[in-house]
Amino acid sequence: MTLEGSNVAITVYILFLLIALALSYLYAWKGMEITGLFGSQVFVATVINLFLGVCAIFGWFFYAWGISEALFLGGLVLGAVLLAISEAALIITLFVRRDKFMEAFHERSGVPEHGEFG
Repeated sequence: MTLEGSNVAITVYILFLLIALALSYLYAWKGMEITGLFGSQVFVATVINLFLGVCAIFGWFFYAWGISEALFLGGLVLGAVLLAISEAALIITLFVRRDKFMEAFHERSGVPEHGEFG
């Protein structure tokens, strides 16, 4: 499964997947900051990342199908691995930064955190 000879296409493919990850993270960050909801924002962000990743893989299919079977399969494996890594990185990063997002929501909205009255 070689990917040689398509450096520009591979670069655009990888950049699209990275941009999808960044957009998903930004959506979840701003959504949690505005609404204070964690689970639903993480779910929507992962669906956005999954949708854009699948769009990138389909774009790769259209590009590589007529060139070579090895290029097609190599890009499929690359896309699937990068998509799985980006989904895991998105979920882990959002869970790690959860307290910070919720703190920003409470500061912005003036809603007291659990256990605080006043």
